Parts: sequence; structure tokens; C-alpha cells
Amino acid sequence: MTDAAPGDVRRRTGLVTAALLIGLFTTTFPATILTIAVQPIAEDLHSLPSTVVWVTTAPLLAAAVTTPLLGRLGDLFGHRRLYVTGIAVALVFAMGSALAWSAPVLIATRTITQVGAAATFPAAIALLFRVLPPGDRVRGTSWVGATASTATVVGVVVGGPLIDLVGWRVIFYAQAGLCLAALVFALSVLPADPPDRKRAVLDVPGAALLAVATFALTFGVNRLAVWGWSPVPIACLAIVPFATWALVVAERRAAAPLLPVRVLSSHNVRVIAGGSLLLGAGYMGNFVITPLFMQSVLGLTAAATSLLSVPRAACSALGSFTAHRASSRFGLRRMILGAITVLTLVLATMAVGALTVSVVLIAVMLPFSGLAFGQLNTGLLAAQGAAVDERDVGLATSLQQTGFQVGGVIGVGLFTALAGDATTEGPFALVFLLTASCVLLASLTLLRMHEVREPSRATVHAVPTDADAAPW
Repeated sequence: MTDAAPGDVRRRTGLVTAALLIGLFTTTFPATILTIAVQPIAEDLHSLPSTVVWVTTAPLLAAAVTTPLLGRLGDLFGHRRLYVTGIAVALVFAMGSALAWSAPVLIATRTITQVGAAATFPAAIALLFRVLPPGDRVRGTSWVGATASTATVVGVVVGGPLIDLVGWRVIFYAQAGLCLAALVFALSVLPADPPDRKRAVLDVPGAALLAVATFALTFGVNRLAVWGWSPVPIACLAIVPFATWALVVAERRAAAPLLPVRVLSSHNVRVIAGGSLLLGAGYMGNFVITPLFMQSVLGLTAAATSLLSVPRAACSALGSFTAHRASSRFGLRRMILGAITVLTLVLATMAVGALTVSVVLIAVMLPFSGLAFGQLNTGLLAAQGAAVDERDVGLATSLQQTGFQVGGVIGVGLFTALAGDATTEGPFALVFLLTASCVLLASLTLLRMHEVREPSRATVHAVPTDADAAPW
């Protein structure tokens, strides 16, 4: 590894960080825009809104299913390689989305785009963990969380006017252009992967069984809430225990398992993944139900609903930024437990706001929910990455994200079924209380998390060049 002056190291670390965050932004911002574009897309493609909703649901399912596999691919074959491949896939299929001539084509291209986006997340976390000293890793994950939250704000603020002025296809043309810029930037500054990872072997049976188990659980519960006890969700849920059993057997026999025992044996990995699933159900369920309550019960317009929703996303970014300072002062575990306690109380208070039909109470609680979630999600990512060796960071952080995504899909399906068509305050108050209960269960789960101790380091490793291509 070549020697470098501290200033050069900081500059190159900054360039690597910027490249990663720009890429994450380009693959994130369309999601919130699409939530308000369902009707225009349905009209343009001569389809039904209930069909076009799958433009957001199918990509979320795909991300939940593929994220663990993608995280492991980065650990095995190199996170730089995975990151640029994910950006390239998102670029190609964003153009496909812009040119889509029917709802099924748009759903398919958006789903593949999201798979590419899902590849960038664990790769970005792992690359940040390589370039940053251990004491700054919470700061690094806070940048990731803040970037995702900022992309959400941009989607909410810019999306409506952009669609009204130009149309929905411009969303994907813009994404393709940004992906191209992010890809060129990443190729020019990201360090090469260690050469020994090119000889790694992927556990294909384990990957297939994990995908089957994750999809069957997520899709089954989500559709059960909508279709009731119909054959498809029942069949999916019946598959889950058999697929899980087959996965355990396959992983025990695999020479190079997708889910290594050294990762799953980590107490914090298991606890954080379980807590993230419950958190995803509660927070995402609340996130989706709140706008419906504002419009169906409070009688607010879509513009007013968007305006009241912006502070939640903005404060989520603020929470991500402040997570490093809070964890430095109180410790990562105490910060996580403090943030999830606040989030539980806030969601419970929103239930009171729904029951009393108080727009003021709901509006006041939204920023606090975003602030608490920003700190919490950042802390969980940092703790999960710190729970394993550097070679397994991609898989570990992807397991945390998968837990959250699976919980989110389940929570959205269940809580939308309970209150999605309601016009009175009672069902919404019940759902808000249930979302708070999910987060409370998550907090009880996370109480079992061990303290995370990352050694501080005064010096920062130099970023290797393509010539030396060595691990940090």
C-alpha cells in the first residue's frame, strides 16, 4: 500500500464517500414520486390504479427477496464490482421504465431497476466501512441514512409539480441521466476489489431457498391482508416452514454457505434483524396509513398532506446526521434504545391524535417520528456492521435491511387492509396503536442487544489505488 499525506487521504476518502452517496440518491428518489403518480400513470397506460400500485409494491418485494443474496455477492466477489453493476442495471432499466408502453412492462422494468438499487446499499455500507476508521463508521452510516431521507424529501417536494408540468416519464429519464453520471464518477474514484475474491464460489441452492422463503413469507402475509384466506396466500404461507427447513439443511451441508454460521451465530446480528422486522412493520405501516388518515378523516387535500409529510422526511435526515454525535456521547446501544423508546411514544400519541381527530397533534408528532427513526435506523446499520468481521459486512447489513423491508411489506399490507378504506377515526386510531405496539415489541427485542464497542483510531488508512488493490 502506498503512503499518502493526511490531506490526500481525506480528499480521496471524501471522493469515495461522495460517489457512493450520489449513487444511493439516484436509485432512491423515484420511490416517493411514484406514490403520488399512480393515477396519472394508470390513465396514460390505460390501466387501473390497483394494477399500477404494483409499480411500488413489486420492487419492494424484489428488494426484500434479493438483498441478502446481493450483500453476500459483494462479500464474495467485491463490493466495488457489485456497486457499479447495480448502478448500471438501474440505468438500463430506468430507460426501460421511461419507454414502457403498458403497466406490466413498467412494473417489470421498475422491479429490475430496484434489484439494481438493492445491490448498491450493502455495497456502499461495506465500502464506507473500508475507507473510514472504526470510530467514524456511525458517521458514515448516518450519511447513508441522511441521503435516503433527502431523496425522500426531494421526491415529495418535486414529484407532484414535475409530474403535472412534464408527465411521469420524466422521472425515469432523470433517473437514467443521474445513474450515468453516478456510474462514471464511481468508476473513476472507487478503489479496486481485492483480487482474491474473484475465486469465490456462490452457494446457489442456499440463495434460491432463501429467496423462496423470503418471498413466500412476504407475499403471503401481504396478500392475506388484501385477499383474505384465498388459496394463493395460504399456499405461500404453507411453503415458508418447508423452505426454511430446506435452507437450514442446505446451509449446513454447503462448503461455502450463503449464510455462514459465523454471521448467524452473532447475537447482535440475530437480535438486530428481528428487531428491524418489527420496526419495519410498525414504522412503514404508520408511514403509509398517516396520509390516508389525513385525507379520509381530516379532509386534507393531497397538497396539504404532502406539505405536512415533508417535516417527517426532513427530520429523518436530521436524525441520521445527529446519530454520530448521540452515539459518541451515550454509546450506540443506549442511543438505539433511546430512539426506539421515543418512536414508540410518538406513534402511541398519534393514536390519540387519530381518536380525537386532531390535525395539530398528528402534525406535531410527525417530525419527532422522523427524527427518532433517523437516529434508530442509522444506529442499527452501524451496530449490525460492527457485529461481524469486515469480510461479512455486506451480508450482515443486508440482513438488517431485509428484516426491515419484510416487516414493511407485512405491515403495509395488514394495516392498509384494516384501515385503508375507512372514513372514520376509529379504525385509524386502532392501526396507529398497533403500529406503536410493533415498535414496542421491537424495543423489547433490541433490549437483548449487547453493547457495541468499536475502537477509535486516530489515523485513517490510505485508500488503495488500482495498482495495489489491497484490502484496508
